[in-house]
Amino acid sequence: MAPAGAIIPSANAGLEDRPGGSTWVTRSVIVDPLSLGVGNSPSITPPSDRRQPLSRRNSAAQSLPVSVAAIHQNEAMALYRYSDTDLEPIRRTTLVAEQIREREDIQRLLLKRIGIINEDFLAVAEEYSLFEDSRRRVDLLALDRRGSLVVIELKRTDDGGHMELQALRYAAMVSTMTLDHLVQTFADFHAVTPLQARETILDWVDEPMDELPNHVRIVLVSGDFSTEVTSTVLWLNENYNTDISCYRIVPYRLESETLLDLQQIIPLPEAKQFQIQQRKKVAASTAVQTSGRDFTRYDIQIAGGEFTDLSKQAAVKKVLQLLHLAGVSIATLMEACKGSRWVAVHPSADETVAEAFAREYPGRSSNHLWFDLDIRGEGTTWVTPRFGGADTESILDALALAASPAVSVKWARRDREASGDSSA
Repeated sequence: MAPAGAIIPSANAGLEDRPGGSTWVTRSVIVDPLSLGVGNSPSITPPSDRRQPLSRRNSAAQSLPVSVAAIHQNEAMALYRYSDTDLEPIRRTTLVAEQIREREDIQRLLLKRIGIINEDFLAVAEEYSLFEDSRRRVDLLALDRRGSLVVIELKRTDDGGHMELQALRYAAMVSTMTLDHLVQTFADFHAVTPLQARETILDWVDEPMDELPNHVRIVLVSGDFSTEVTSTVLWLNENYNTDISCYRIVPYRLESETLLDLQQIIPLPEAKQFQIQQRKKVAASTAVQTSGRDFTRYDIQIAGGEFTDLSKQAAVKKVLQLLHLAGVSIATLMEACKGSRWVAVHPSADETVAEAFAREYPGRSSNHLWFDLDIRGEGTTWVTPRFGGADTESILDALALAASPAVSVKWARRDREASGDSSA
């Protein structure tokens, strides 16, 4: 039997053998009660995989679209400790009964281990308010890999209160945040320089960005949710293309230990991929270029070849490479595609382009650069930023114009009428 206050490791197995012949069934998050005290370091052990507990489940397939009833079917999930002779139920309790506080405990620990909610989240700040005179503050503010801000609201109640409405106000508030403001907020909260903050943020996102998108994600974490909250969230997600997720945090008492089970209930795991595809379809048809950030895909026709379903970066990169191969001068390419941001490097025979860049520019960040563009001339290899983002279409137009009439370049948004044509 484990000593008081021990952590049940859950990184390597869902069922773990223990002295005395018993096995403990582990779930999502396990908390040492000592870590909840002020001044003690947190001891949260997230699992390396999302193994589900040994529990009674309704195995019937969930119908789509997801209903409120389907979500609340799982309210009475049971957790058991397994042994050779019995399945011993572990007592479910409440956050209030366990004296787990909202800000001092849950918020503090999730800030340090925000990957427990989503591995693609970068913690920006806590208790954040964009307006100095506002008394309302975002519990946790995060950034995802696509550059979208994430508002995370926490409640320890069993109904969630009116947290979905509160989170919507916060999302509207932070939607006006600029990239520069985000950098300064991150720098202030994490006690780093603005330069370090900017590099961390730009290295975190999948693609370079000049500005933040207007779209803001919302994550609600609560002891439980009322039907009013879940129905509102489903309605908003379905009809207004919001991105709101709900996580139920349920404590269990195992002798002197507290186990926390963090389960995503909206969108349900069974329906998540379906809803993601639906959301992508809507986003693709309603992408707004003026937002500075969307995920439009492109088809390219150049020099007799056709390349389809390219991302913004891939489209610009492909056109640059093929125009260079077709004999368009480097000076012409630079004039059409932000030549002031191109970097000249001179690799030796045994150096890669990246190694030459590091040697020639030792204090410069190598984040979000193309080292494999393979544009070379007169002993110089050119390294460029990963062009794309809001400038994609203007760059494609400029390259098409610069190449005409020697090389025909056409581009089109996926599933849309051709938008650029150098041969016209």
